[in-house]
Amino acid sequence: MTKVIVHISGDYPDTIQPRKTKAVSSLVDAVRGDFDQKVYSLNRKSPGAAAVVGKLARNPLKPRFDMTFVPGEDDVVAIQYEGLPAGIYMEVALSHLSDRIAEDISSKGIKPDLIHGHKLTLEGLIAEKLSEYFGCPYALSVQVNTDRKILKFRPDLRNTYRRVYQGAALVFPFSVMGQRVCDGALGARSGPTIVLPCTSPEDRIMAPRIVEPVLTSVFHLKDYRNKNAAALVQASAALQSRHEGYGFHLYGGGSAEDEQAIDSMTAENKATSFVRKGPIAHRDVQTMLNTACGFAMVSRRETFGMVFLEALLAGCPVVYPKDWAIDGFFDDASFAVAASANDFRSIEAAMERLIVDQVALKDELADWQEDGKLARFQRANVVSTYKNAISDTLAGP
Repeated sequence: MTKVIVHISGDYPDTIQPRKTKAVSSLVDAVRGDFDQKVYSLNRKSPGAAAVVGKLARNPLKPRFDMTFVPGEDDVVAIQYEGLPAGIYMEVALSHLSDRIAEDISSKGIKPDLIHGHKLTLEGLIAEKLSEYFGCPYALSVQVNTDRKILKFRPDLRNTYRRVYQGAALVFPFSVMGQRVCDGALGARSGPTIVLPCTSPEDRIMAPRIVEPVLTSVFHLKDYRNKNAAALVQASAALQSRHEGYGFHLYGGGSAEDEQAIDSMTAENKATSFVRKGPIAHRDVQTMLNTACGFAMVSRRETFGMVFLEALLAGCPVVYPKDWAIDGFFDDASFAVAASANDFRSIEAAMERLIVDQVALKDELADWQEDGKLARFQRANVVSTYKNAISDTLAGP
């Protein structure tokens, strides 16, 4: 009999918010033929002030906020639930949400074999409660951006999170940093913990090419502050004076206001080498990266950043944010250079290294490609790792 997995995720595209990232949905879609999967997709909204006052007056300790369930295609149920900002009454809201999801599962005659909560600090609380309700194990993903932030700002829930983390049958950190953060805050687990990188359908391995000293980056311009665009512009202004033919190509769409913000930075820093190239289709990203000297994105916060792996698979060395994203995967490799998001000199030096050492970095990257060391990041292998881990867990007693 096909095993039933119930996924709880706040990052799943649904009828309420169809533009969410596809990191979770991509994984779910990849194993649809192996498991019977149900998805509860969460969308939080803030209630009005008058409603909050009324609900608190009725029950100041455990106020009941509104929630709406909207069935969709492919066994995806979109949920819009009310929750206060800054995590106020978060545990109460998630507890009530767990009860409603349990009612919905039971009313449909679904008997879960596994609950998968796709973040520790939010969906994990729901997953633990549902596993108790249905008498089945639960798995967790760790997304270091959100999970690190909540672990830091909710010390009052530290014991709860420790219990949830240690009690999971399986934990899938997106990144090495995700596991390091949780192990450091909550203690190393005795149960299986498997680092499961995000997957991309664009995962061709392309041999590196020696090219002109043109660096590149790819991100939606609405995120330019977090992606540290100002540092890339400032570094380019310095590098253009030292390296003939230097250029920096930024790919990504955005609003007119976002474009103007980037253009203003460029003008103020006289970074004539820094050029906005506009949106690029995902299917074309790797081909573009294969023609670049290197890729640089030093975000202030980055859970994973699939584009880093797309770049390396495409033969393009990268500069990434220290303690975020792919940090920990390539500690002994020269072609993945860490830079602190808060240290401009570190960013400039890392970007310059991609230029000065292009031949050496790409030679080592080619060796990794040829030796199969990057195969673990290709979609088929990531999906196989997930499927086998779930199957082994559910085959046990």
